[in-house]
Amino acid sequence: MGDQKMSGIRTRRARARRRKAVAIAAVGAVVLAGATVTSLASWLDQEWVTAGVDGTSGIASSSFEVQQHVATDTVTLWHDRETGPGGVVDFGSLASTLSPGVSAVGYVSLRATQGSVAGTLTLQPAPGNASSGALGTALRYSAWLHDTATTCDATTYASGAISQLVTDQALTVGSGSTTFALAAGTSSAAGDDQTVCFRITLPSGASDSLQGQTAAVGWYFDAVSD
Repeated sequence: MGDQKMSGIRTRRARARRRKAVAIAAVGAVVLAGATVTSLASWLDQEWVTAGVDGTSGIASSSFEVQQHVATDTVTLWHDRETGPGGVVDFGSLASTLSPGVSAVGYVSLRATQGSVAGTLTLQPAPGNASSGALGTALRYSAWLHDTATTCDATTYASGAISQLVTDQALTVGSGSTTFALAAGTSSAAGDDQTVCFRITLPSGASDSLQGQTAAVGWYFDAVSD
C-alpha cells in the first residue's frame, strides 16, 4: 500500500510538471508570435527630392553687370570698363579752351547687361581728382540723370533731366546719398539705359595763373545689385 501511494504521488507530481512546462511553452509561443507580428507590420520605403526651378534640377546664383557707352563709342557698342581711366566722356572743343565763366557738357550712358539683375549706382570722383593741380582744384562740376543722351547738350542738360545728382561741386566730391537705379536685363535683352550728363565749369573770377593749364579728371560709378 505504501509503495502504491508513493507511486501515485510521483505520478501526480510528474503530470503537474508537464502541465507547467506546457504552460510556459505556450506563453513563450505567444511572446514570439507577438514579436513576429510587429516585424511584419513595418514596411520600409524612401522618397527623394532634388532642388530645382520650374521642373529642372539645379540651383544657380544671379549675375550683376553694368555696361557703359560714351559719345565716341560706335552707336550700338557697349563696353565693360571696370578699371581706370575707362571710357572718355567727350566734353567737346570747349573743354580744351575753357575761360572763366565757360562750361562744357558731356555724357556717359549706363545699363545692366542681358540677364543681369537690377542695381543702384552712386557717382564717385576718381582718386586722381584730388591731385589734378591748380586747374582741377578750381573747376566745378554738376551731374544730371537723363532718360536719353540726346537731351545732354548745352541747352537741355538741366531742363531735360530726370533728377540732379551733383550741384556745382569740387571735382573731389561725389553724389553721396543721391543714387540712381538701373533696371534689370531680361534673358534676351539688356536693361533700359540711363544717361549721366556732366557739366564742367571754370568759375567766373578764376585766377589768371590758370591760363594754359591742363587737368586730368574722371569719375566712376559704385554699382550695387538689388
